[in-house]
Amino acid sequence: MKTVKEFQAEVKKEESVLNQLVKRGANAEVIEAQKRSVAKVKAELEEIKNTPTEKAIQSTATAGFITFDVVKDGKTTKESKKIAFVKHNRPVDTKRVDKYIYIIAQDKYEKAYPIIVAEAEKVLEKEYTVVDVNGNTIDKSTATDYYVVLDGQHRGTAFAKLAAAGEAIEIPNVHIRNKENIGEYLTDINEAAKSWDNKDKFAVAGLTTENEVIKTISEKIGEGFNPSTASLIYLGKKLNASLLNKVLKGEEIKLPKGATFNKERGDKFIILCKAAGMSVEQITKRYYIEGFNSFALSTNEDKAFGALKEIGKLTDSMAKIKSVKEGDNFISLLKDCMTIAEQGLGDR
Repeated sequence: MKTVKEFQAEVKKEESVLNQLVKRGANAEVIEAQKRSVAKVKAELEEIKNTPTEKAIQSTATAGFITFDVVKDGKTTKESKKIAFVKHNRPVDTKRVDKYIYIIAQDKYEKAYPIIVAEAEKVLEKEYTVVDVNGNTIDKSTATDYYVVLDGQHRGTAFAKLAAAGEAIEIPNVHIRNKENIGEYLTDINEAAKSWDNKDKFAVAGLTTENEVIKTISEKIGEGFNPSTASLIYLGKKLNASLLNKVLKGEEIKLPKGATFNKERGDKFIILCKAAGMSVEQITKRYYIEGFNSFALSTNEDKAFGALKEIGKLTDSMAKIKSVKEGDNFISLLKDCMTIAEQGLGDR
């Protein structure tokens, strides 16, 4: 079955053909035939938009109650609970969620796959932060309404989105595991996943360590930053895989030579970039922080931040920011901004 995007592309193609026929003054019968083709594809597009799969993909996961089929001592009982997650656990990949939505909607989901949950009140007792499917923090007053999904986040989110689309949903084969050390458990199950990348590792490491460096980078990854750029912003250096693995094992770490953790500086860089109109998607491109760090070394911190503060005042500032493709480009831009800062000039 074609996806919505594929149908949308086909509609665009058929409409383009129709426009060309009209411009060329084609035979009326040919034009009418093409109009019917356009109408047919549009109808197919509307039809697929109304399927449970597409409705679910476009939906926001329900924050309401869902039926969990909880297995205990060989018996299954139905429990009405809301879905929650441990904050900073492995990020949810929307593409994987969409695949599960399709599998579930087509009745191809293998119900033998267990989903592991913990009772939210038990998780809160361990002083972890618990959030609902939309990222809202859950406190003890409502904790009894929630199961925290430890293993099966993507499947759980898929079920929640199907429920939001109006489907009658039950989450099968649910097992309650109120683990003593949830962080270590998440590390173990995520490490077993083939698709566990550095973003996932940092996210889980943020749960298993008290190291402020790792926690800060983990938080920024949750906001959309990539690990290497977040490291450059807060440390001035990247963190290698072996160091990250030590954190996951609960071992003490030493920062790379020349790395200095400065949260205030990193936060300030991000705030000023956002003030200039830059999105996280832009800021996380490493050449901005690489250029800034080099510029700060060649001048000083005050001048570098003073220049960064002026970027938004440049004429066509966003176009100039987007034109940056390497650190040297950003250095040149900062030099222009430093001139504005030093001369007290207005927009230019």
